[in-house]
Amino acid sequence: MILKTYAAAAALTIAATQAHATLVEITDCTNAVACDIVVPVTPYTVSQNPDDGKLIAWNEVQNYTLLQDLAVDRVADESAPFITKISNNNFLIKAGTIVSSHYVQWDNLPGTNNNVQATITLDSPIFAFITADQKMFNSDFLGLAGVDYNDFGLRGLEAGDDTVFDGNSVNIDWSATSPGDWTRLITAYSPGGQVPVPAALPLLLGGMGVLGFAARRRRKTDPHEKSIKDAHAERAAAKKQREQEKPQGLWRKQPRLRQLRPTRRRP
Repeated sequence: MILKTYAAAAALTIAATQAHATLVEITDCTNAVACDIVVPVTPYTVSQNPDDGKLIAWNEVQNYTLLQDLAVDRVADESAPFITKISNNNFLIKAGTIVSSHYVQWDNLPGTNNNVQATITLDSPIFAFITADQKMFNSDFLGLAGVDYNDFGLRGLEAGDDTVFDGNSVNIDWSATSPGDWTRLITAYSPGGQVPVPAALPLLLGGMGVLGFAARRRRKTDPHEKSIKDAHAERAAAKKQREQEKPQGLWRKQPRLRQLRPTRRRP
């Protein structure tokens, strides 16, 4: 168990400063070994039972424009224009909304049953929590690249776990049985976040670079491929050689003879 806990901790680094982070701080933390904002060292696999007594959180995809409605469980404002209520604890964030995603994990130490209390603060207003198993799986497209979120049951929060929204902050009071607690925290556009690059763009740019390199290499190696500059140089050299080979006598300019008219003498 000690080795397992150590291995899990080694795969995470505490973020002292994050240039593009939207998680700001975790404060007023009680009944936990630590409450940290972390950056997973990828590749990283989420453990079903961390058993480390830690509340940790990390940033996922930031400033993403939803292409379809996103199912969530708990919302800060049911009357917001981008929220559609289906039923209690069952809402949709409408397609076209710009969101930022964050993952939060909590688990007790082995043999303990504590409730962790803390305040999580971000740099933009909180929209919602995703807490149900299937909705967590369906929203993994917002996950951090290189993280395997692991397909196990009971992934989410306990039914009695409290989340109290307060603008850019949320106060939590969570218990954790086996497995631990996980949730996806959805916020508004983050001024400190990065805009995600479309997945196909790096491939497109890479392909264009390969084609350009191949074209340059072909011009250098193919004797039939000549640049415009080389062609002009060859034509100029050929013209000069032809002029040098012309007989000089035939091309010498002859002086023009002046015709003199006979003068008339008066009788």
